[in-house]
Amino acid sequence: MRTWVQANNKLHRLAAVSAICGCIAAGCSNGSAGPPAGSGAEGGGKQPEESVKPVTLNIFNTRPEVSSNWEQLLVEPLKKKYPHITIQEVKGKLNEVIASGTAIDAYITAEVDLGDYIQAGYTDNIEPYMQAHKMDSNRFDPVVIQTIRGRSAGSKELFGLPFYLQFTALYYNKDIFNAAGVPYPKDGMTWEEAVELGRKVSFSRDGVQYLGIRTDQVGRLAAPFGLMPVDTATDRASVNNEQFKRVFELSQQIFALPGNRPANAKEVNTNPTNKFTKDKVLAMYHSVNRFSTLKSSDVNWDLAQAPFYPDRPNIGSVVDAFMIGIAKTSAHKSDAFKVIEVFTSDEVQLYAARALGYVSPLVHPKLQEQYGAELGFLQGKHLQAVFKSKNLPNAPLSVYHTAAQTILFEEHGKYIMGQMDANTALRTIDEKINQKIAELKAGK
Repeated sequence: MRTWVQANNKLHRLAAVSAICGCIAAGCSNGSAGPPAGSGAEGGGKQPEESVKPVTLNIFNTRPEVSSNWEQLLVEPLKKKYPHITIQEVKGKLNEVIASGTAIDAYITAEVDLGDYIQAGYTDNIEPYMQAHKMDSNRFDPVVIQTIRGRSAGSKELFGLPFYLQFTALYYNKDIFNAAGVPYPKDGMTWEEAVELGRKVSFSRDGVQYLGIRTDQVGRLAAPFGLMPVDTATDRASVNNEQFKRVFELSQQIFALPGNRPANAKEVNTNPTNKFTKDKVLAMYHSVNRFSTLKSSDVNWDLAQAPFYPDRPNIGSVVDAFMIGIAKTSAHKSDAFKVIEVFTSDEVQLYAARALGYVSPLVHPKLQEQYGAELGFLQGKHLQAVFKSKNLPNAPLSVYHTAAQTILFEEHGKYIMGQMDANTALRTIDEKINQKIAELKAGK
């Protein structure tokens, strides 16, 4: 009986996905869904099959959320459209894969890590393949495409396509708000309003200190300004400025709430997810997609739009995308592009949005309307908050970004703990970053 039900549910889901994909392909925006494009439902018949040879492709993947859904996202859809293509997942660190001599045909990574692939000589411009396969780049969010293109010299090449976007939102514990008798957070709050709301739900009861609001780390507060600690044009620190000062002062307001100051400077930029999902003492948590953790948590939660700065209305962050590209060294680039074509297809993107909670980089509103439809734990949640905020194009990342960010976190922590004022902290960060860059350039 269970097998029949599962099969029947799968058939229903496939039918729903096919109908919606047909609507996406046709460009419709109402509730009706036409047949999938190219299905022959309108008398066109099947297109002649391409004569192809069997090929096995190596796909280097660094993303665990793709790895855990490998069959559904890639293997099964490829088998359906391009049965001659077999793919093998290659895992590990990039330098290890390079050293092993393994032939890579395509790679899946975070857009912010693309610089490593550029330096390794792995990247290839996919636009000629898009043209050959008649793929319309207008299907994708132009801000995301702009960000990926910005990783190439002079923004002249496109080294891959996005398949998943990160988002920023404000999660909140309904039980804490109920206990305090305070209305829940709402969309459209400024940071000033969010901090004041956090003050109202910062209290101690029965020996438990409840915390008003926290964010993952100071970079989350800097993102709406597109701030980066190093200017790639000059290889110099870019922290000692008025925008970073605003960010530092906002973070100080957050940590000044009752009970919110951590025990030491190192804890300031430590991820507070467990305080929200496990300890259940955090009233509001400003963060990215935490659905995988919330799925197994019994916290009574919902979410609202991420707070924003008054002069940056509805700007939540910068683009944080996961992408797939063709390896320049591949001997099977046309087939590698077919993997990209399938991964970014309407059908796979709709499945990922409905069943996995991926925010799609495709612009069709149906993908937002269907978001989380198959995830039971998301039913009844205010999921439209995910889409309320816009993202800025991500600024170019310096090769010294990781080292600079470490310094930024360390000194920001000292500032929060009262060891220096904002001006001193910002000046010290710039000095230490510039010193570190000089050492790295000198090979120290």
